[in-house]
Amino acid sequence: MIMFCNFKSLRVSVAIIETAADWFSDTKRIIFVPMIYFVFWIGVFALWLYGLCGVLSITDDVITVTSVQYQQKDVNRSEGTNWMVAGMVFGLVWITAFIIACNDFAIICATVTWYFSRKDVHDSDGIPGDSDVWKGFYWTYRYQMGTLAFGSFIMTIVWLIRATFEYVGEKLQDATSGNKCTECMLCCCRCILDCFDRFVRFLNTNAYIYCAISSESFCPSALHSFLLILKNSAKFSFVEHIAGAFMFLAKTFIAVLTTIIAYFILPPMTAPVEVEPTLPCVFIFLFSYFVAVKFIGIFETSANTILQCYLYDRDL
Repeated sequence: MIMFCNFKSLRVSVAIIETAADWFSDTKRIIFVPMIYFVFWIGVFALWLYGLCGVLSITDDVITVTSVQYQQKDVNRSEGTNWMVAGMVFGLVWITAFIIACNDFAIICATVTWYFSRKDVHDSDGIPGDSDVWKGFYWTYRYQMGTLAFGSFIMTIVWLIRATFEYVGEKLQDATSGNKCTECMLCCCRCILDCFDRFVRFLNTNAYIYCAISSESFCPSALHSFLLILKNSAKFSFVEHIAGAFMFLAKTFIAVLTTIIAYFILPPMTAPVEVEPTLPCVFIFLFSYFVAVKFIGIFETSANTILQCYLYDRDL
């Protein structure tokens, strides 16, 4: 009945998904964006780890050597040093959220430039339109760096709240000796925090999309995109679930196919030693699924971007 009453929205959503597929076929170079930001994050993490080692070595007391063989030492750190370590951990989480936001914004800008490009000129691939992938990098660091930093700061606060709750929840569960009522309350709180996390993540993504379209700051973009979602809730819901179904099939197919190939490749690679391939295949399946999530997520972001571009262009 819901699909019948919103049949027009369903048709629009299917057209949006088809258009997102055309964009992905026309912009295959977009897959290099997650690779670039992943390598960038690895460099940032290595630099952060080097700095953390320096901060952890700061002490106001004598360093006591507990084991010469394993080079183990006891370092009595001051309260100020502990706050520095906590600040560095907070900074790493914030930088990680910022890099994720920059990656999403580059994909959003590539989709926006493709949607508003000329469609009367066909390329060699037969798909009209052309996207400017590198403009997403330029817009990120030239115009919208503060917007992405503020949005990633909100996500960092949400992640730290969830991490703090998990720590307190474990302590509370140990103190109550596995009380079922306590476990039920903790599960309810986890569910609420997870829903809040997904809501903030979805709102941030749509705020970035509206920001790329209208060049407004984060708060006005978040408000306008939220109102746009409320007015077109059926279209956004259909796009989210239809794209989610296709992405789940794609991620599962990639992970399963990679695992099957690895299962047949591992015995010749490890010969003459016989190695049981089950455990390595489990790790290969998890790793390939994680990689597929990162790359297939481009399709979901582009579908939501095209839908907002369509609604924004229609309301003009």
